[in-house]
Amino acid sequence: MRKMSAVLLLLGLSWCSTAHASMETDILEAITHQPAPSQKPDPLYAKWSKIAFQEAGKVYVLLDYKYLGHSRVAPGVDQQQFRFWVRHQGVEFPLIVSIRYDPVSEKLFTIEMEQERRGNLQIL
Repeated sequence: MRKMSAVLLLLGLSWCSTAHASMETDILEAITHQPAPSQKPDPLYAKWSKIAFQEAGKVYVLLDYKYLGHSRVAPGVDQQQFRFWVRHQGVEFPLIVSIRYDPVSEKLFTIEMEQERRGNLQIL
């Protein structure tokens, strides 16, 4: 019985220290507005994801999102696509946000938002 209590105590202490470290990281990020040094860097599409969130959020209530992928649509033109689940005027539906840009200079060309219907999403 004592061994079982000792194991449970160690597990509890381990969990508490992990939770405490996680809270410290969250607090550091909130104060400095920068990720903690031990975290992985943002994925390559993070910049475009933020832009997609900002633009879609101006028109719709955002409920959920999924990164769909990257593609090269023409020489010098890349595209990032995101699917948002949104609410607009009481109706919920999927919205595709496509961002086209120059992959070298990262100059933004277009942002297109279109309600997803069966068959209108280009497979990347």
